[in-house]
Amino acid sequence: MKRAGFTMIELIFVIVILGILAAVALPKFIGVSEQAHNSKVDAFVGTLNRTVGPALWAQSISGTIGTGLVTTLCDTQAELLLQLDTIPEELSHQNDCTFDANTTAGGKFGVDFMDGNATSAPRWKVSDTASGAVTTW
Repeated sequence: MKRAGFTMIELIFVIVILGILAAVALPKFIGVSEQAHNSKVDAFVGTLNRTVGPALWAQSISGTIGTGLVTTLCDTQAELLLQLDTIPEELSHQNDCTFDANTTAGGKFGVDFMDGNATSAPRWKVSDTASGAVTTW
C-alpha cells in the first residue's frame, strides 16, 4: 500500500515542535530593535569621548578657547562635530553640547555634556530621558 501524504499525528507533532521553537526564540527577538538603538547611542558617545573631547581639551589648555569667535567649549564642539560621519537618527542635536532622544526614531536616551577641567577632558554622558538616570562612559 502506498502512502500519499502525512498522517494527522505526524502533522500535529510538527506543529507542536514548531510552536515550542517559536516560544523559545520569540523572546530573544523582541528586544533586538531596542538594543540596536541603545548600542548606536553608546557607540556615538564613545566616539565623542575619544575624538571630540580630547581635541576640545587640547584647545582649552592651549588657550585658543576664550579668544575670538570661539568663546566656549560648546562653540568649538559644533566645529568638531562636523568631523564626525553622522549623528544617529536616535538623537537630535541641540544648540549646545547636548543631544535629545529622538523618540520617533526609536531613541530612548539623551546625551549630556560634562565640562572638563585642568586634569580631565570634557566628556559626554548618556542619560535616560524617562527616568533621568545618568550613565557616564
